[in-house]
Amino acid sequence: MRRNERARLTLTTLFERGGGGAVAPMLALTRPQDPKKARHQREKGLVRGHEQRGAGRGDECEDAGASEQGWCGGKSITRPVTALVKGRGRSETTIASFPRRRRAAPLPSSPPHPLSQPMSKRPQSESLALAKRLRTEEDDPSLQELVVAAPDAQAGKGALIQTIKRTSGLTAPIMCLRGHSSEILDVKFSPDGDVLASASADKTILLWRVYGDCQNFGQLKTGKGVPTSIAFRSSSSLVAGCSDHTVFLFDLKTGEVLRRFKGHTGMVNCVDVQRGGAAQGLIASASDDGTVRVWSEDAKEEIEVVELGFPITAVKWAEDGQSLFIGGIDNDVHVFSLTSHAISYSLRAHSDTIASLALSPNSSQLLSCGMDSTLHLWTVQPFAPTVNAANPALHPRLVRSFYGAPAGFEQLLRKACFSRHVTPEGQTGTMVAAGGADRALTVWDATTGEIRYKLPGHTGSVTATDFSPKEPILASGGVEGVIYLGEVDAA
Repeated sequence: MRRNERARLTLTTLFERGGGGAVAPMLALTRPQDPKKARHQREKGLVRGHEQRGAGRGDECEDAGASEQGWCGGKSITRPVTALVKGRGRSETTIASFPRRRRAAPLPSSPPHPLSQPMSKRPQSESLALAKRLRTEEDDPSLQELVVAAPDAQAGKGALIQTIKRTSGLTAPIMCLRGHSSEILDVKFSPDGDVLASASADKTILLWRVYGDCQNFGQLKTGKGVPTSIAFRSSSSLVAGCSDHTVFLFDLKTGEVLRRFKGHTGMVNCVDVQRGGAAQGLIASASDDGTVRVWSEDAKEEIEVVELGFPITAVKWAEDGQSLFIGGIDNDVHVFSLTSHAISYSLRAHSDTIASLALSPNSSQLLSCGMDSTLHLWTVQPFAPTVNAANPALHPRLVRSFYGAPAGFEQLLRKACFSRHVTPEGQTGTMVAAGGADRALTVWDATTGEIRYKLPGHTGSVTATDFSPKEPILASGGVEGVIYLGEVDAA
């Protein structure tokens, strides 16, 4: 090519990086520049472009636009450079020769900073309170466990804090039963422990399955009266005392009313069924009319009437079936003998009305719950000491007292109970329970009098409670109309 043919246009293929790092070929029409003039401009620093930008990237090994020699192979490479000539406002392409640059040696590796590591492998959502139920293949309730984990703020990184062994066959440790539209007045387990009955101020008695989904499978209606107290006569029959002065006997298989016992002239506050003695199945009912009446399914009218002259709020059969424990607004518990038709003795310690009575499974102790926010445990054995060994000033039959369940201003007839399940040591009646106006169900140790549990959940006063005879399951009902089934420690 001759020197005077500089006007001839030459075709140069340029390689520049496109958007996003892609390598894009570009065709440019340029005119060859005078070598002397270009060298003169470079000496004055008027040329910028890849020559200057490439000076800071000499450690790159793979670069677009490198020749077949390679960026790192040989002493120097040739690559197209786009230079911007000052004052001309156009791009020109020239070939520049760059000395080979050695790649900088890598820095020695160092362990990562502790703060750069994740604090916990557990996702943040799992660091909250976690409750997981583990089941065995055989689904044996005695082998089930409840695993509890704490949040990060309490136990640190969701650490496991304890494993609780399941103690019952309930689907979950706590079950909530909803179906009533008004306050719960009484709850009772069937003798086999498979059914729970609940009486409410909505004038209905609902029947619930204790296990599985706790299905409500039956409803009993008491007409115009409100069922204030209920008691199972057997697994297939139920007794209910109502505010319309009537006592009902229901057949649970058909839901029909077997008998209506009428004779009271006031509200019926409590009913109980005789368990022992020769004439089992007798029904006792206590009323505001100041009487306790004894009923038999085979008799048309009451077979016994006990008159005390003041409203009676609680009644309980003795195990021998020959005596009745009676409580009323005179603040005392009276033991009435059906044989002598007289009061055998009285138990005095409460300062307010007796709300309910409960007999221990071995029939040797009686629990009384009063509106004075106290519960008293009495020995009712035939032969009792004449002087209280713990405190001679107290009644000789008083064993101990329980505190912590306030009665509140509502003055409700709160139902108290003994535990009836058999412990691993073969004992029964090791706990007592009663609800209170503090919206909690309180469970005490019957031997020491100390509080074992304060079970929350209710949004109002807890009015009724009962222990299952089969397992350590506790039922409670409140004024908000909700029933809770929960398991406790078997000991």
